[in-house]
Amino acid sequence: MIRPRICFLTACLKTAEIVKAVASEMSGFEAFVECIEPLNEDSEIMIAQKLEANCDVIITQSGTRDKISKHINIPIIDFYYSFADILAALYEASKIDKKAVLIFHKKIDYDLAEWPQILKVSVMIATYSNRDEVFAAVEKAKELGAVAIGSTVAVEHALQIGALSHMIIPGKSTIKKSLCEAAEIVVATRREKERSARYKALLDFTHEGVIFLEDKQKIAYVNSAAEDLLKKNEQQLVGRKITELIKPEDAQVMSCVGRTPVLGKLFKHENESIIANIVPIYVGNQNTGTIITFFEASRLQSVEYDLRRKLASKGVRARFTLNDIIGKSRPLMLAKQKAEIFADNNSTVVITGESGVGKELFAQSIHNLSSRRNKSFVPLNCSALPKELIESELFGYEEGAFTGAKKGGKEGLFELAHGGTVFLDEIGTMPLELQSKMLRVLQEKEVTRLGGTKLIPVDVRIIVATNSNLNEDVREGKFREDLFYRLNVLPLHIPSLRERYEDIPLLFEYFVQMYNKKHWRSIQISSLKNKALLQDYYWPGNVRELMNFCERFVILSAQHKNVDDFLKESLEENTIKLNTKEEPVFPRDGSWKETWHGLEKTVLKQMISEQGMNKAELAKSLGISRTTLWKKLRE
Repeated sequence: MIRPRICFLTACLKTAEIVKAVASEMSGFEAFVECIEPLNEDSEIMIAQKLEANCDVIITQSGTRDKISKHINIPIIDFYYSFADILAALYEASKIDKKAVLIFHKKIDYDLAEWPQILKVSVMIATYSNRDEVFAAVEKAKELGAVAIGSTVAVEHALQIGALSHMIIPGKSTIKKSLCEAAEIVVATRREKERSARYKALLDFTHEGVIFLEDKQKIAYVNSAAEDLLKKNEQQLVGRKITELIKPEDAQVMSCVGRTPVLGKLFKHENESIIANIVPIYVGNQNTGTIITFFEASRLQSVEYDLRRKLASKGVRARFTLNDIIGKSRPLMLAKQKAEIFADNNSTVVITGESGVGKELFAQSIHNLSSRRNKSFVPLNCSALPKELIESELFGYEEGAFTGAKKGGKEGLFELAHGGTVFLDEIGTMPLELQSKMLRVLQEKEVTRLGGTKLIPVDVRIIVATNSNLNEDVREGKFREDLFYRLNVLPLHIPSLRERYEDIPLLFEYFVQMYNKKHWRSIQISSLKNKALLQDYYWPGNVRELMNFCERFVILSAQHKNVDDFLKESLEENTIKLNTKEEPVFPRDGSWKETWHGLEKTVLKQMISEQGMNKAELAKSLGISRTTLWKKLRE
């Protein structure tokens, strides 16, 4: 960091010598002295202006400071004599005469009540604010026959009129203190400038416009983005009232801003929509200004468009049919038959099933079998969006309905799906406040956009899906009872893999062949003797878990010579992970009293291990289904 450059401006040659001597003994800054003519104001101003370019701060007495401060833009520090300097001057003056007039600037206040008696001097105090008052004080001292004690100006005038005088000379400690204070001020000023420069750079490189308002809503600062957005430069904006840039009806908002920030306010500026945040600044109870940040509404609309495009990236068409759903088990075939029947009418369908069973595949299949197949299929996962966005996505909004509302408004998914199907996944997570609006859509076949009053008729078929128990949600108050009964016209349960274990080999073959092509592998399904073990695994993640298992198996099989053994190892690894969650047969408290379920579980495990049966053989020998056997082993 560049060392502070300090200039000491004085009319006293003796003071100049002391400053040079003290500065030579100190480090951390550069100090130099400039002598001025005591009675030449123009000379003082001219010297100060020359010094401005080469120094960071000026030290001088109050009288000189008052004259030069309006002509330069660097800090000026008042130089004051210390109390010790005054006492030293009184002592020396007492050697000349026992009467004295002490002349100093009115800004200074020395408590000299007891010292004249101690020094045995009669002292009159005379303060001044300009040179004429200094001269008057010196002339008063002459009239009294007293010694005029003061600065160079007072002594020079005393010499001119023949009065007794003594100059106050600062001590080294006084000079040292002034130089240290000046250096600290320079360092603090530089840090403030650096901080301001960083803030300015930050504000200038942000994409949002920033305006700072002082009292009476006058603009004190604008960043580069604000200049670009308002199409005016800094000179055209600073000093103007903010109300000059906005419409009269919007200007009322500015006068109503209290302590609470106004966020997301829509303004008009030259036919452009601008979204602004207005934040008042308070220090204690005093309002010291206001910060406004703003950006073009079109920017928010662009972000919103990207979000909608991503949400719609799955398409507004259904890609799957029932033929894409692999399996021949009875539970699956019954579900397919129901889906085919449901497709022939427009009633609402509630699809239930565990996570990963393929609920959306059935929803798309129903749409593709229906008379609406050539219209839109619009899916929305209710748990994938915050509740603030779900409402606008479903019902749309009018222009100006909220912060960043698109010009002309926006269609909701119900309008977008007009004539087609809306599929709402995870319907159980829909906020209660939106469920009443859903009920209106079902009952009246009408929607009202956010911020609007117009009823818009919509012709949509609604299919919903959930992996939760909506009956329990209704009992617990998490789901509206009237909406539940409105939706639950055609319930369709999708079986888990445990309920259709016969389909597991078919699905395994299909996925392995699919990933063989994707990852350039050539695993021969027919050579895998251990594929029957697939039916012994629980598959809590259902088809989705099986699909992921198959992809992992295909990718990692390249590292194993015996692919069949690797399949067995992979299934055992999954089973171990699952079984770590099981509760022990015997109570943790150490008692040996077995519960009936615990005993039954123990016997079944012994039959598997000792008789070498697999789960399918054991279930057949006991005359129970595999699902029942699995539940008993899990209890």
